[in-house]
Amino acid sequence: MSSWNEIFESIQPMNTLEKVKKEIFNEYISYTNRNIVVYYSCWQQKPGIPGPFSIDDDDRNGFINALYNLDKVKGLDLILHTPGGDMAATQSIVEYIYKFFSGDIRVIIPHTAMSAGTMIACSSKEIIMGSHSNLGPIDPQIANMPAHEFIKMLKQAQNDLQLQINIAYWRDVLRNYPPTFFGVCQNAIESSKQIVKGWLSRCMLKNEKSEIIDQTINYLSDYNLHLQHNNRLHIDILRVNTKLNITDLEADNRLQELVLSLYHCFQILSSSSQCVKIIENQNNIKFIKNLNIVPKV
Repeated sequence: MSSWNEIFESIQPMNTLEKVKKEIFNEYISYTNRNIVVYYSCWQQKPGIPGPFSIDDDDRNGFINALYNLDKVKGLDLILHTPGGDMAATQSIVEYIYKFFSGDIRVIIPHTAMSAGTMIACSSKEIIMGSHSNLGPIDPQIANMPAHEFIKMLKQAQNDLQLQINIAYWRDVLRNYPPTFFGVCQNAIESSKQIVKGWLSRCMLKNEKSEIIDQTINYLSDYNLHLQHNNRLHIDILRVNTKLNITDLEADNRLQELVLSLYHCFQILSSSSQCVKIIENQNNIKFIKNLNIVPKV
């Protein structure tokens, strides 16, 4: 017979949620015969709260943890929910999981994968999205501002100075930036495009001509078209303007049920805990980051 403490622990809400989540994971791998890893950022449940919600270099440790002992032959379904993050960290993570599964990766977007999350999706062989799901532009951010805006500012300054107008204004503005700053911005813009082109060329669009791939990259990176970095790109818009291999989540009712059930489990976990990010596989191997709560003195 279980002790009082064991029974008490077994009926706690979080333990019940973990039990449900484990059952759904088991149903998922039984249905697909593929590995599954969930990368879930909790930024939408914790608006205005500072924390490591974005993709960062430490996430590589989370993926190393999640991929350990998985059967490489079965490929990977990555359920991805993220606002984006660091481009170098994203590149490192993609190269690791791509090599681990020899490119046999499907990225599933149950809700939102922005910026660097969109880049990860582009590295896969197939993106699965619902009618409610979003990707986002891949224009890079510098100091939490669009790199394109800094380049636009520099061009305006160069134009005005050539015309000998607003000289004092631009002198005051430009003195706030080191000489190499605008080169860094331009390099970030070009780098993001080159990285995604390399990923699309080796996997999802490997049989397409270079100009077709460029069409897709140019659309995703066109800041002047999207105007905002957090612009949501729906499945129909992406199909019209890109050649991404996108499958409707609704096309497979059972898959949709399992994906959204898992997504809701992680939503509940995020809302009822201090976690900011979770990376978890079908074996319940977890990598969790929590908010750093500073106690009041």
